[in-house]
Amino acid sequence: MNVHPDTTGSATSERRWTRDNDYYFEDGSAVLLVEDVLFNVHRSRLNRDGSTFVTMFGLPQGENVEGRSDDHPIVLGGETATEFKHFLFALYAFPPELRILTSPTGAKLAALISIAKVSNKYTFNSLENWALEAIQDYVNRKPSPILSSIPSPTSYIYHPLHTKDLGNASFPTDGSSSTAHLTRLISLAQLCGHKPLLDTMINFLRELMTTSLQYAYLAMTLSDELELKALRGAAYLEVMQKAEIVQPLELDLGLTPSSPTSFSPSTSSGSLLLNPDLASSIQLGAMANALAPLTVTGPVTSPSSPSSSPSSSPSPAAQTTSSFPGPHTRRRAGQFVSLPITPSQQLRLLSGYYRLAHTWDLLRLTPPAFEHAPSCATTWHQHGCTTAWLEFWKDKTAKSEAVLAHGAADVLGKLRAIQKEYDRWGSAAYMHNDCRISAKRRIAEVVRKVEGSLSEYFTSAGEVGGR
Repeated sequence: MNVHPDTTGSATSERRWTRDNDYYFEDGSAVLLVEDVLFNVHRSRLNRDGSTFVTMFGLPQGENVEGRSDDHPIVLGGETATEFKHFLFALYAFPPELRILTSPTGAKLAALISIAKVSNKYTFNSLENWALEAIQDYVNRKPSPILSSIPSPTSYIYHPLHTKDLGNASFPTDGSSSTAHLTRLISLAQLCGHKPLLDTMINFLRELMTTSLQYAYLAMTLSDELELKALRGAAYLEVMQKAEIVQPLELDLGLTPSSPTSFSPSTSSGSLLLNPDLASSIQLGAMANALAPLTVTGPVTSPSSPSSSPSSSPSPAAQTTSSFPGPHTRRRAGQFVSLPITPSQQLRLLSGYYRLAHTWDLLRLTPPAFEHAPSCATTWHQHGCTTAWLEFWKDKTAKSEAVLAHGAADVLGKLRAIQKEYDRWGSAAYMHNDCRISAKRRIAEVVRKVEGSLSEYFTSAGEVGGR
């Protein structure tokens, strides 16, 4: 590149600009400055595709017309010189050259991302759509080049990468930044409003976060920064279930051990320390009192016993059994690995924990209502049908090992366990076959409603419905 002084500044603040070797044309008619690099390109190229440069070039000019010389360039901000050079390559390239960017063996993903981003900013709609479709084709290849190029879920360690950095075309090549393309693609898809690409990238993250807390935290952070409601609730749920959010109490109550699953021996004396499962419920209790549960609406089947009404249900926080030892950390290979959970994220996680536990309390006491079949409703059989359903629900929610194996806030896990128990129930006496199908459908509907509301569960005060 040729070095060119910035004559617009004072002698003490003189900067030196460089002319780009490839896109500084002697017959160019628009001198552009991106970072510290000068480009001299043709206005006729920039005026194509109904771009914003048409309006820019049509604005009234003063004495020193910008873009006519190196001394008075048009200064562009928001992209790097490398990104803008990728964009100019696409603007000037012949078809065979463009095919290099999308070839099966040597696709240039970083260049395609830059082209789409800069094209979106300056409204080159045709070029933007071409780049996005090329990216979509690339990420959908089998096996996925995105998933195969990033660390495995067992080895990945999260490193912060803020959204303001996602547009940068230059990334370190070490393992700590090897998920940069993944995060840039999600940011790009949201910026350009390209739903197919956004859905693809969200599905990739969903696949990764189910087996890795680190990827779950990456998904949670991205969903916060980019306000991705479709990902946010599921990501928070994964972190809540995998991470250890608050430090447990080690409260010596001097109790006699009655169950090996509830208590663990103290290493210091003959007394016993409260198990983290129970300690966390005590610690969460105070937090729960300050949080409002998510309102659960819709018809429910009320048990016949007055004591099982929702108003008499015990506090969900008092029944929590999931453990959260170690603030902001998880145990990995015998050691604690820190996660930079912010106070806002911690509050959302605790809010979600409480609300989900509260939802399970309501479901445990009030089974989902279903519509009886006409043939059942017109006969004496309806009472027996309802009783069979209530007995099934009461038995499975209170005694089923498969259901109880899930934590107090794992509503979806408990409901899916109930679905399996229901399938194994067989031909229940006193329950009409059509009613059995209707009840099964209602369980599935409750699962879908909880899944669809996860984003609302993980909101702190004042945020409900805001994202």
